[in-house]
Amino acid sequence: MKILDELKLRVRAASGPGASGGIADYFHILLMEGGLKKVIEIVEARPELLADLLPIVGNPDASMNVSLGASAVFERHAGQAPLRVLVPKLGKLSEHADARVRADACHYLGLSRSPLARTFLEARLKDDSADVREIAADSLAELEV
Repeated sequence: MKILDELKLRVRAASGPGASGGIADYFHILLMEGGLKKVIEIVEARPELLADLLPIVGNPDASMNVSLGASAVFERHAGQAPLRVLVPKLGKLSEHADARVRADACHYLGLSRSPLARTFLEARLKDDSADVREIAADSLAELEV
């Protein structure tokens, strides 16, 4: 329970006056500081907190190490319920104005292995970005596995 106690303290601190996102902000800071193992540990203990990584996915200005860290956490949950329940939110992110956000969302939609992801991914096959189209196609293939 030590992890959860620490998380509660951090969330309270991050949720004070002027704070914007509580756990999402805490995850961002951890990943920025190289705390991937800590984020994995927290999400393993509380899989529903995987959703708190979505603001990172939706932030086109997130640094590469933060984005890669979030990706590593999502990949650990490939095909699992905590990721599958995020399909509608990831589907919305697949329509984001920024191509990097759309591409990442498509990748995670494929990892979900949810049939519900198909509609979102098929829509991205005609995306303006070649990278997004390629990742959407790869992710559709992932759904077939």
